[in-house]
Formats: sequence, C-alpha cells, structure tokens
Amino acid sequence: MRDKAARLRGGTFTIALFGAFSAGKSSFANALIGERILPVSPNPTTAAINRIVPPSPDWPHGTARVRMKTADAILADVRYSLDVLGEPASGMADAIARIRRLSPAAVPAKGKPHYAFLRAVEAGWAQAEPQLGKDVRIALDEFAAYVADEARSCFVDYIELHYANELTEQGIIFVDTPGADSINARHTGVAFDYIKNADAILFVTYYNHAFSQADREFLLQLGRVKDSFELDKMFFIVNAADLASGPEELEGVLTHVESNLLQHGIRHPRLYPVSSLMATDGKLSGDEALIRQSGIASFERDFIKFSVEELASVAVMSAGQELERAVHVLDQWLAGAQQDEAARKRRIAELEQSLRRALAELEEASFGEELQELEKEIRELLYYVKQRTSYRFGELYQLAFNPASFRDDAGDARTALAGAWKELARMIGFDLEQETLATTLRIENAMNAMAKKRQIAWNERFAELVGGYEPEPYEPKKFRAAEHTVKFEPEPVSDKTLLAYYKNAKHFFEGDGKAKLRAELEARLSEPMAAYVAAQTEALQAAYASQLADRFAELKADRAESLQHYVSGLLAALSDNVDLEALGSTRRQLAELLS
Repeated sequence: MRDKAARLRGGTFTIALFGAFSAGKSSFANALIGERILPVSPNPTTAAINRIVPPSPDWPHGTARVRMKTADAILADVRYSLDVLGEPASGMADAIARIRRLSPAAVPAKGKPHYAFLRAVEAGWAQAEPQLGKDVRIALDEFAAYVADEARSCFVDYIELHYANELTEQGIIFVDTPGADSINARHTGVAFDYIKNADAILFVTYYNHAFSQADREFLLQLGRVKDSFELDKMFFIVNAADLASGPEELEGVLTHVESNLLQHGIRHPRLYPVSSLMATDGKLSGDEALIRQSGIASFERDFIKFSVEELASVAVMSAGQELERAVHVLDQWLAGAQQDEAARKRRIAELEQSLRRALAELEEASFGEELQELEKEIRELLYYVKQRTSYRFGELYQLAFNPASFRDDAGDARTALAGAWKELARMIGFDLEQETLATTLRIENAMNAMAKKRQIAWNERFAELVGGYEPEPYEPKKFRAAEHTVKFEPEPVSDKTLLAYYKNAKHFFEGDGKAKLRAELEARLSEPMAAYVAAQTEALQAAYASQLADRFAELKADRAESLQHYVSGLLAALSDNVDLEALGSTRRQLAELLS
C-alpha cells in the first residue's frame, strides 16, 4: 500500500498531442497550460518532438535539453527523402551534393515536403554536424529557434523543456508530436510508442480542414488499438471552433467529425469544440467569461475527471482490496492465536507440511502449454494482418494511381506510373507495419491474460492446501516492444510492365488499363506480403516467447515468496509469545480505514 501511495504521489501523467500540421496542437497545448510556451513550427516535415516536463535540480525552470539526431539517423532520414525523389545516395557527402543539384521544377507534388526537408538539411548541415548525437543545453529564449527554424529543427530528435506551472507541478508531461503528415518514417514508431504508453491521447483537428490521408491513417491506427486499452484514454478536439457562424454550423462540423471517427473504428468519441486562441487570451487576462466562451472549460472538466477520478480510482480501489485482504489475514491470525496449545501445535504441523507440498508443486510447474498457445495466437493474429491489408488494396491502389498524380507530371507517363507504383508499395508497407504494431498490443494483452490465468490457478490451489490463503491480485506486466526489423520489400516492377497497360490517360482511367494493372500488381504483391507476414510471425514469436517465459519465472518466484510470507505470518500468530492486544489494535485501525 505504501508503494501504491508513493506511485500516486510522485507519479507523472503523460499527455500526447497528435494531429496534422496546422491543426493547432501547439496552440491547444498553450491554451491548456495558460501560457504561450510552444511556438508554431512553419514546416511539418522538420518538426521535432517537444516535451514540456517539470523542472529538476539539474534542469531548472526555463532550461531545455535538445537531443540531436545521430549521424546515422539523419542519414537514414535524408536517404529516405532522396529515394522518394529518385535520388539514392551512398553517404552524407553524396547526399548533400545530390540535394544541391535538385531542381524544384522537377519535383512532383508528393515530393515537395521531402524537397523542403532536404533543403533544410543542406542549409543547416555545417552548423549541426559537430552537435549530432549530443545533448545541447539551451535557455528559454533559444527554444523557439530550435522548434521553428527548419535548418535547426530537422536535426533535432526531441526537446525537453523544463517548465514550472500549475500542471507540470502536478507531474503532468505534455508531448507535442510531429504532425500525422510528417515525412519522417522514424516518426511512425515514435507515434505508436506514445499511443501505447501515454496516459491520455489528444487528437486535434482544425475547424475547417478536411481530414488528410495522413489524418485518416492515424485515426485508423487509433481505431485498431482503442479496444486494447483498459480505459478509453482518447480525446478529440475540434480547434478554432470560434470560426463557426453559429450553433447550427458548429453542430454540423461536429457531426461530420464524429462520422469520420466512426468510419475509422472510433465509436462514442469524447469530442470537444475549442477555441485555443480565446482560451489562451482568457487565461492570460484572467477573463473567466472568455475562458467559458472558448469551450476549453468543458474539456478540462471531463479531462480532470478522467485523469484524477478514473485513473486514481483504479489505484484507490486496489488499495481498498489490499486493506480488506489485510483484515482477513489478521482475522485468521487472531483466530489461530486464541486456540488452545494442542490445536495450535496441530495447525503448525499442518501448515509446515502444506507449505512444503505447495512449494514442491510450484517448483515442478512448467509452461509449455502457454508457450504453444502464444505461438498459435501470434500466428493467427498475423494471418489477419495480411487479410486486412489485402482488403485495403483497392483503396490504396486508387490513392496511388489517381488522375491528379498524372496531371502533376503532365507529358511524362513513365515517371507518373513509376511514382504511383512506388507510392502504392510504400502505402502497402506502411499499412502492414501499422497493422503489425497494433497486433503487438493484442499479443501483450494475451500474454498478460495467460499469466493472470496461471496465477489465479496457483492461488486457488494454494488456498486448498493452505486454508485462507488470499494473495494480492494480478498486476499486468509492461512487456518490451518487439523491435521492428522486418521490411516489406516487393520485387521492382519495370517501366515496360507499367507502360504496357497505359496508352494514354483516357484509356487508362476511363478504359480498362487501370483495372488490368491493378490485377497485375495485386498478384505481384501477394507473395511479398505473405513473406512479410511470415517473417514478422517468426520475429514476434521469438521476441515474445522469451518474455512470456521470463514472466512465468517471475510469477513462480513471486508466488513462492508470497506463500512463504503468508505461512510465516500464520506460524508467528500460533507461537507462544504472540501479542493479541497488538494484533487486535492493528485490525481495528485497518477496519476504520475501510469504513
């Protein structure tokens, strides 16, 4: 119970903000904090992760720790963007040379964000190179430059701003993530880590912006994992709600957003219209009417209820169960202590024999059945990964091979087709990766369910052997995320193959060229998708089987210790020198806490 109290008292609460570039994540975070701390980044492609955390002795209020990307990480990011533009590079020197030769006129529309990122790298490389892989300490007045200056921010991994205010002093950590439309492939895994581990997720969308494809992919991922969490920790914000001409228009926008969320598997969302600008102005000026008008008060009321009541109530309920268990144990001690000497001696002999038998059974326990069950579970879950991505093939094909892409590259069908094929392969790979990441949550939940089931079975058996044994409930384990090393690598498709289905735009889009090419590509991608799933199945089985075996070993040692403690308490109560008055006093104090 002291451990639980310490965790509640000294714990942190992480809020992760997500949303597309220009949705207003930073302005909404500022509205929550009540101060304009986070600047607005001008370019979504170069945005770093910004964390606002409580101050510490080493990092006082107003100081920031800037973690620079490593040389390998920046090279990987640069290579990824150059590859999108058809310019593979061998190393950083070669990459910088290729960036300088890029012509904006030759960059297709989908490559513009990558071009902007690469230009920022070129502009900032000389200054950033000596700092790569290091922590840079900066003051508050330099913070904005590292966030908003593209030539600096493109080299930043994350920034931790140590800032004291009412929220951070309560242990709240704000994480402003790169937009859902960030070009950095690295951000995909980072985003999922925050989805998985954050205590609350806030998705911010702008009042009059339609959901982009990046938004939709992110919402689809939220829908995939929503049911894997014990509590619904997602909140959805419609920012700039003051732009509505009236209540009817606002209600129409909210209905539209809710409909979009439902299409992505998010049912009954917590949805709030907010004006971040009005909320921040109201908090800075102390204008309560403006704060109410902004809509943020409604969100804050529900959010505080969630963060304080719902999350804390889980810990408080657990503590209550611990108190009840302690009272029951004391009742058994008191009952045993009050028996006559002969009865106490018989009970001591029974307990010692029962303990030896229970520990022997525990020592002989094996977990082969559960490990086989886990292997089967992973195989089945990964089978459905391929099924769901295959089901989306038509949708992704339509996005890649759309008339707008061909208009952007007017007169060059070869380039347009090659770009569309590359985009399709990228989207298929991305979808497989997202499905696999979501599946890891289901695997970890299944592992905890197996471990809980085994612990309950042990508890019931030991209660038979040692009457009255009532241990603490199962505590879910946080497993290590499996490293994502498997890549989707389809065989290249030649320009000749693609051009065979394309006579002209009219034939391709209005005739049967597009449909025939779809059938060809779908058949070609089936085997690489199967190979990806097979490799992921093998990798996840290896990663999680060892962790489940370790978890069972932990439980085994924990049950042995718990049982020995329990029996030693009973034996102490049955001894000749037990203090009945002290036991009774302790029992009364615990009962008072429960009343």
